[in-house]
Amino acid sequence: MSSNPSNTSNVSHAWRYQREHQAATAIPEFEKILKQDANNIDALYGLGLALRDTGKKEEAIAQFQIVLELVESAAVARRPASTGEEEIRVANTPDDDRYMMLTRMIKQRLAELKV
Repeated sequence: MSSNPSNTSNVSHAWRYQREHQAATAIPEFEKILKQDANNIDALYGLGLALRDTGKKEEAIAQFQIVLELVESAAVARRPASTGEEEIRVANTPDDDRYMMLTRMIKQRLAELKV
């Protein structure tokens, strides 16, 4: 998630390049966003995909690992201190659902890259 709402249109712009198979063009767009908002989950994940799609496997792996740590930290921070392990797999809010899905997606990308 972005801590800077003004980055929403910039993220959309960068993702458009990625969707249109213009990963090399998307990379500097994602990097611009990250200079302003280093913890922007959408830009970090998008950058990982764009790096992967341009054959920069090691850089993509590094990005996916960064965003995975960030997503997992955000998910843990949202849990009440008394949350049991069995409750972690239940999405109680849209943000919980988002973090669960992002975690799965990132782990899939890392598995595809043989990490």
